[in-house]
Amino acid sequence: MNDKTDKLITQQLLGSGNVDIYGCRNLGRGENHFHWGKLFMFYFQETFSIYKVGCDYGIERKDYVDYLMSKYELSRNDVVRIDSIYNDPKLKDREFVTEAFLMLRQGLAVWVEPETVLVLYGNGIPLDEVKDIAKLTEQFRMKVMPPVKKFYMVSTDGDGFELHDFDVKEHDICLENNYNDDFPEIHEIIYSSLSMTHKNGLILLHGVYGSGKTYYIRHLISRIEKKFIYIPHYMIDWIGSPSFLPFLTKQQNAVLILEDCEDILMSRENNNTDYTAISNLLNMGDGLLSDALSLNIICSFNTNLKRIDDALLRKGRIIARYEFKKLEVPKAQKLADQLGKNLVVEEPMALAEIFNAEARKFENDRAQKVGFSYS
Repeated sequence: MNDKTDKLITQQLLGSGNVDIYGCRNLGRGENHFHWGKLFMFYFQETFSIYKVGCDYGIERKDYVDYLMSKYELSRNDVVRIDSIYNDPKLKDREFVTEAFLMLRQGLAVWVEPETVLVLYGNGIPLDEVKDIAKLTEQFRMKVMPPVKKFYMVSTDGDGFELHDFDVKEHDICLENNYNDDFPEIHEIIYSSLSMTHKNGLILLHGVYGSGKTYYIRHLISRIEKKFIYIPHYMIDWIGSPSFLPFLTKQQNAVLILEDCEDILMSRENNNTDYTAISNLLNMGDGLLSDALSLNIICSFNTNLKRIDDALLRKGRIIARYEFKKLEVPKAQKLADQLGKNLVVEEPMALAEIFNAEARKFENDRAQKVGFSYS
């Protein structure tokens, strides 16, 4: 359990006595969610302090909520819940507690999140009681990482952002066989950096199509104990959105994956209009946001490096940069032989070309037509 006292005395939110308990865009959520601070002020009408408990691998929220309800003899009217249900036959319990706000007694409440528990208490609540509640999380926290590795994808319904998790198959590759001789040294730098906590910076992976960029990213996801978050291409522009940054504050120490992100990396001198997205990337790399977020960002792209904004390449901001090229002839032939491909390699080949050597090849018919044309 990683816990710390975080005394934050709130400002008076009541004003005329009416509090909007919905709407918390400052937390990156939609307006249909509750705000724990507003709930406390709404029910108890007093300022409060916070005792924050972080649970590295999450907490068994349903069991924890059930225990507190029994211990404090709470009714359903004393608990505000956000429950989720997924129609996934692989899940043992399809319905589970996503978040919950429990009013234990006057001036004392608990807000339960997937990886955090907040004990909110007024001036009349003894600190020993607060700490006792916080210690209960030890009984319900998840002590080990789930056996199946996952990665996450961001989505939005227009009101806020959320993460969807996906299983990742074991993806162990031989770097020596699948990449050119200059790659293992770069891999050690990348692997070492991503394995550190509270480390931030940019990793730029670029090169020709089919040269193994995504293949390598899959390997990192399956090997490094961090949360990898994939941002779909259609959402890359959201990086420059004011509503996206609060969402990122809840993803500290994660690794963002941006594939085919040429558009936001291009130099600001090349008529690139995504100034805000570039600025946020720079700040997340080593600017003011970096210390708060501790995010690593993996950017993959296929464009020429000369078109990338020079500010992204500055020392201290970038962890590593590597250009994936086609495998040199000896390595390509060796890999083809190991894979049992009936292939004679006479020129450098991309990794995808070797792995899919037997696949049927489809090409655009670019042959010049012969004959008359009519206008």
